[in-house]
Amino acid sequence: MRTILFLLALTFSLMAWADEDKGTTDTEKQSRQLEKALARIQQESQSIQQQFMMIQELRRNDIAEPPMNIPLPSTPGQSIPVPNYNNLMQQKQERDQRIEKYTADLNRLYARFTELENEKQDILEQIKSLEQKREE
Repeated sequence: MRTILFLLALTFSLMAWADEDKGTTDTEKQSRQLEKALARIQQESQSIQQQFMMIQELRRNDIAEPPMNIPLPSTPGQSIPVPNYNNLMQQKQERDQRIEKYTADLNRLYARFTELENEKQDILEQIKSLEQKREE
């Protein structure tokens, strides 16, 4: 039953889509497709910007964190415990690895953002040329 309902819904949506395209010209269809692609690119670009800012902030926090986190005594009379050297080196190495990973992620996101901006410019140029053709 669900399959039949799905097929009916698909058929009706295809019919509506076909009716919508009957009265439009090729340039209008191309323009609409380009605008949809532009909207998709802008959404992805915005998502990448948000990811970039979050990772950048995580990286800043790790860089700003003091390299050696030594616990302070809870009471004034206690002595400061001597930290285990191996634990401190492991923490430093993990922190450095996180910073490197964040840097690599930032570079990857920046490269993708640049690709999207180039695609966006190409699409905008195509839309502009289509608009000029319509005016002629």
